[in-house]
Amino acid sequence: MSSKISRSGLRKLRPTKVRHALRRRWFEYRLERTRLREDVPVVALGSSYGSWLVPVDLIGDGWTCYCVGAGGDVTFDLELIRRYGATARAFDPVAGYIEDAVREAGDEPRFSAHRAAISPIDGPIRMQVTHDEHSRSVSPAGLYDSTSFVELPGRTIPSLMAELGDTCIDLLKLDVEGGEYELLPELDLRALGVKVFAVQLHHTGSVRMAHELIGRLKEAGYEPVGCMSVVKLTFVHRDLI
Repeated sequence: MSSKISRSGLRKLRPTKVRHALRRRWFEYRLERTRLREDVPVVALGSSYGSWLVPVDLIGDGWTCYCVGAGGDVTFDLELIRRYGATARAFDPVAGYIEDAVREAGDEPRFSAHRAAISPIDGPIRMQVTHDEHSRSVSPAGLYDSTSFVELPGRTIPSLMAELGDTCIDLLKLDVEGGEYELLPELDLRALGVKVFAVQLHHTGSVRMAHELIGRLKEAGYEPVGCMSVVKLTFVHRDLI
């Protein structure tokens, strides 16, 4: 009986899934040890699931904040409004997440939610649907163990800014489910006006690719000041420090 159970268990253990989990853990282990500046105090805003780190005293009243990747939790966005008097715009490609965000925000006038898959170019983008039955997330970068795909309208951040009438973005939070390795090299954060930048790095890229992204951000003047689990990194431009 015990040998039959063992063989059954082995059949359920998919080698691809095991490799995926090991790669993710190694990636997070390495990236969560990114060297940070220690002279910029940070605070976590939002729920335990949706929180991000921001510099405590550097966010200005009335900042425009773009929070890309609502993912069913906009507590971070709403805390930016409550604590700093910011205007927060949430973006997500999943219609259900945008509906959730609108309900969560209620009648908050400084919050808006927009359905958009953030992309390096405007136009259709093929997105992989998650394998997780408890989630509705989609990825442009093969993040999931899934063979299900949908086509969604892709939008660039500059085109969204033009549509929404924003001349600059003071704070940009970016969680694009692995799409950061294609998207970030095409974004000129300084030209957008970004002073605080937060990004989640995913294991769709290698440790080396992630370190190269961090290196390019540093070259552009952005210093890492905070890191949360699942590799949520926060950067502040040197001009603000």
